[in-house]
Amino acid sequence: MASVDRKWLPPALIACAGVASIIASHWLPPMLGFDLDGLLPWSLPPSRVGPRWLALSLLPTVALLLWIGFRLAPTIAGQRIGRRLFPTAADAVTAPSQFERFGKSYETIVLAVVLLVLGFHAGLLAAALHANAAAARIIPLVLGGSLVLLGNVMPRLRPNWVAGLRTPRLLADPQLWRDANRTFGSAIVVSGILTVVAGIAAPSFGLLVGIAGLVVSCCVALLAGGGERKLSEPAPR
Repeated sequence: MASVDRKWLPPALIACAGVASIIASHWLPPMLGFDLDGLLPWSLPPSRVGPRWLALSLLPTVALLLWIGFRLAPTIAGQRIGRRLFPTAADAVTAPSQFERFGKSYETIVLAVVLLVLGFHAGLLAAALHANAAAARIIPLVLGGSLVLLGNVMPRLRPNWVAGLRTPRLLADPQLWRDANRTFGSAIVVSGILTVVAGIAAPSFGLLVGIAGLVVSCCVALLAGGGERKLSEPAPR
């Protein structure tokens, strides 16, 4: 479905994040808190997360579970889950063979999602080690880079129940799917670039720019896709 290197890169990165957590644990107290001042334009009070082992393992565990879920999706078991979530969708939408049509793009999406979670983990590690300036740059830079990765492959996707914009209406109409996800891909590439620029020039605004850009991209794509479809439909007699 995709190259072995790309397929197994996410778990390798998760393992590296685990090793980094183990190393960082030697400099951290048993009960861990994060000083996130600088991550947003306004001041944030220090937050106490809990036991060190929980704080250091939570996001790598989330990344691992997401990776397992992505690996499960293009299987017969994943197809059953997809049918329950989208019972009105065409059989091809949940079929394992559908994922083979955009295998490399799918693996890029998996990598981008894992990188995003691990980027937040790296930022929180930096905050826990009192490197707030580094944390404020790491998170928006990784968020922006992940959005650019995702946006570049969105137009190559085929209707499926895992990746891209997914609504019953989009899954029922391949042309509407292409219109919406092509627009979505372009919009989140722009959002990602703006997030990276903000992360470099004004780190405290980077996270807000990324979140706002993602929300606006979804709205614009859904509206644009629906509008294009309406224009392409024949006028009623």
